[in-house]
Amino acid sequence: MMFSPVKVFTAALALCAVAIQAQPTFTKIFDGLLGFDDIATIDGPFGARALFTFTGGNLTDANTGSLAGTFLTAGGGDLGIASSNNGIFYANIRGIVQWTDGSYAYLEAQGSGAFTGAIANTYLHIETNSSTYSGLETQFLFMDLNVTTMPNVIGIYALN
Repeated sequence: MMFSPVKVFTAALALCAVAIQAQPTFTKIFDGLLGFDDIATIDGPFGARALFTFTGGNLTDANTGSLAGTFLTAGGGDLGIASSNNGIFYANIRGIVQWTDGSYAYLEAQGSGAFTGAIANTYLHIETNSSTYSGLETQFLFMDLNVTTMPNVIGIYALN
């Protein structure tokens, strides 16, 4: 069977149109507050590395508003870099949450944000021994962090 160049071009164009329309969507799963304490900065070849520790915070279910977990002050913080080249803050956040069911989670977020907008957008990875939240380990998660407020307001979203 022979395909005309016009039919092949039309089919390729239709496939491109479908691919362009497929944009990812996210559902908000947690709201939260997270306090940081600025310890120091270290000047380096890429800019200033910020050393922050957690002062506490919480995560609430975005649908019900009920408490889901509490950020522990030990073992967490941000070690991001404020770039001297482009004015972008490259977040490197790690922390521990104790869920309300008594189990724990390790959170690791990496991303970036401009100082002017003061929002850091990060990819979030969660490891947990919670039977309630273990499904988060295999989901693509996104976290935004508003650093203009204290404590910082965060939102955690799951890819649909």
